[in-house]
Amino acid sequence: MIKQIGRYQIIRRLGKGGMGSVYKAIVPVIEKVVAIKLLDPSELMEVLLGEEQLREIFTFEARTMAAFNQPFLVTAQDYDQDEQGRPFFVMEYICNNLGDMIGETFRIEQDSRVIGAAKVLHYGRQLLEALDFLHHNSIIHRDIKPQNILVTDADTLKICDFGMALVEGVSFSGPATMQIGSPCYTPPEQRKKPQSVDGRADLYSVAVLLYRMLTGKLPGMQSFSLSQVNPLYDRTWDAFFVKALQWNPEKRFQSAGEMLTEFEALRVHQPDGITGCRYPASGPPRLPLRFEPVNVCSSRANAFFAVNELFRPVTPVCNQLEILEETVLDRATGLIWQRQGTRYPVTFAGSHRYIEQLNRLNFNGCRQWRLPTVNELLSILPDIEPGHGAEAFALTLHWVWSCDRHGHHESWYVNMDMGFAGVQDVNCLNHVRAVSNILP
Repeated sequence: MIKQIGRYQIIRRLGKGGMGSVYKAIVPVIEKVVAIKLLDPSELMEVLLGEEQLREIFTFEARTMAAFNQPFLVTAQDYDQDEQGRPFFVMEYICNNLGDMIGETFRIEQDSRVIGAAKVLHYGRQLLEALDFLHHNSIIHRDIKPQNILVTDADTLKICDFGMALVEGVSFSGPATMQIGSPCYTPPEQRKKPQSVDGRADLYSVAVLLYRMLTGKLPGMQSFSLSQVNPLYDRTWDAFFVKALQWNPEKRFQSAGEMLTEFEALRVHQPDGITGCRYPASGPPRLPLRFEPVNVCSSRANAFFAVNELFRPVTPVCNQLEILEETVLDRATGLIWQRQGTRYPVTFAGSHRYIEQLNRLNFNGCRQWRLPTVNELLSILPDIEPGHGAEAFALTLHWVWSCDRHGHHESWYVNMDMGFAGVQDVNCLNHVRAVSNILP
């Protein structure tokens, strides 16, 4: 395990790709957490391209990212070489990526999470604004996919990984058989002639990503007719995707600005009805959900959390909520929730300090406040009973820490926006909503 890269202290490795490895690190003295990308190519890449060209590509990527001044793009903040002479560059450390948030795995043909239209519209605007900036500056990303979209604590997207980018017509040239981009997100013209594509190639990739978020599927696996499978979407959505996913680039949107204008004009029809419930909406209180914390890996979490393969509740809870000034009682689960929660996100250690403070101050006359389990947090997902959760809680908390752990460096949290349980580094920032059991 590498302990030092240049002057930066390494905490752990976050991941490895064909070109390099990414590490979580600390800036000395000021102790700021950053991400470092180190040139650490696979054997195949070394054979295909050679050390000299790999260095050129890596440096080219760092220079490209250092020049960015746009809120939806990751920037390079420092560049140097380690003790072995390998180049590296430093970036902002961002906890989330869109691939993890939609549940896309290396088995890309499997269904991912279906994401609500409001969230897709929110993310789609940011992506298209970032691409409008890139294309204006003659930069074609050529590898837009969920894993290359980071999500900040403020729910802002940032495009990363510019190793495949075409900048003012210049990029590296590998063997003729070398694939540029990810097959399921790459347009036909990029597979044939990756050196001659323009911004319309990125727009196709964004369209695939948007479609996947809305349906959980890749567009090649079913028709584009959203209106036939979900009443939220009318035929204007169908027309948008028919144009955006054209194989012929001349028939697609011709610029990110044009695509953004059409995208922002899309509207969502509100559905009727409520999803099925685990508990009836009336009746006596039920037995409480699991309240003791566990340390469990992802492969064993489904049974502990009562979730499906996408870590969403197998069956939702129909809450029996009683809204008070400082708290919300749920008679269905026997829990009393803090109505407000933290105003600002905190680390996992900070979440424990917050709970300790509530108990020390005897908040609402109670000293039994604690961090909720994943099961408890999933019981109050705001979209389970439309309109109910939003009225009950005084402050909307998008991402919330649970008390459950995932090894030494990570803990489980619940994404209340997208309705799933996930894993994050303990230094990531999430909100806290304290819980206690209703006293008999």
